[in-house]
Amino acid sequence: MKLRFLVLLFFGISLFMHCTWEYLVPYCDTTSIYWFFAKDRKWNPKAKILVLGDSQIVSGILPETIAEIESVNLDEVLFLPRPSQQPEGILSDTLSLTNALPNLRKVYVNISPLNTSKNSITDAHKQLYYSFGDFELHHITEPLLRKAYFSNLADLSWKFVINLFPYFGLSSNTNRIFYDPIVKEDLTRRRLEFDAIQKSMRLTSGAWIWKSISEDPTLKEGDKFPNLDTTILSGKRELSIQLWVKTLQEWNKQKLVVVILRIPFSPQMEMDLKEKNAYGVTDSFIEWMERTQFQNRRFVYDFRSSFLKDYGYFADLTHLNQKGRDAFGNLLKKNLLDHTNSSAKGM
Repeated sequence: MKLRFLVLLFFGISLFMHCTWEYLVPYCDTTSIYWFFAKDRKWNPKAKILVLGDSQIVSGILPETIAEIESVNLDEVLFLPRPSQQPEGILSDTLSLTNALPNLRKVYVNISPLNTSKNSITDAHKQLYYSFGDFELHHITEPLLRKAYFSNLADLSWKFVINLFPYFGLSSNTNRIFYDPIVKEDLTRRRLEFDAIQKSMRLTSGAWIWKSISEDPTLKEGDKFPNLDTTILSGKRELSIQLWVKTLQEWNKQKLVVVILRIPFSPQMEMDLKEKNAYGVTDSFIEWMERTQFQNRRFVYDFRSSFLKDYGYFADLTHLNQKGRDAFGNLLKKNLLDHTNSSAKGM
């Protein structure tokens, strides 16, 4: 009788959480809200172009820009980047989608020290996957993904617990409401961001100027960032490089053309990255690709130095704002529409 009661109790709690957890999402941080909506993003099985990556693409590129460059219909561009995305997420999306997209011919993706080093975003991505990501069989069967997401039994158990009791996936977001005054003051803005992200999913497949509600956030040249230190980004995460290599191999197997973008950070961020030699690992990986023979074509477009004096093109340290996105879109068209006249480096 006790066992039966406990089973019914756990079932009732699980059912209650599944019916109500969505009402708590507007109180989460921006990245979690985005992942929540991205979970149900629609995709066209006839898509020809796949766009993957992190929040630099979310904030910096419109699907319309890619459609114009590739001379395809807008609904033939599958725009699926996510903030805090890491190479394990990109590999997972690749394994999930490429075989289901018979007309796919090209992939766009961005690379930077944020997805080649071990940093706070690496850990954030893992938790976002636990909270909002769909479990798929290849997360277990692919050794690199298993190592990234489920390096031990406790990780697998945690994902199972969150699937049963989704409130646990929100705990790190929502429990701060009760003790952190900064979070309390930010709740109104979070609700507005929830609406803005939802609208962007409906109208632009999730392309959204980061932290933008109605205004266009803009950096100023004199803005100070006392905690800016990119030293940690200079280190290599061996697993990230292995995941990138595996992803390239999968794209090669599918005979896909690959366009790798190095999207600019803000001038402050670029200067600090250069000072700390934080591009070393990413540069080395690009050089490895140059030396490696693949059947498919790969093009690397490096725009890191494009906006070094244009502070007004950025919403914050790492994201372009609307003015910057427009300028970057024009830059992409200029370089990618005519490869022969491109000053960027192609492979």
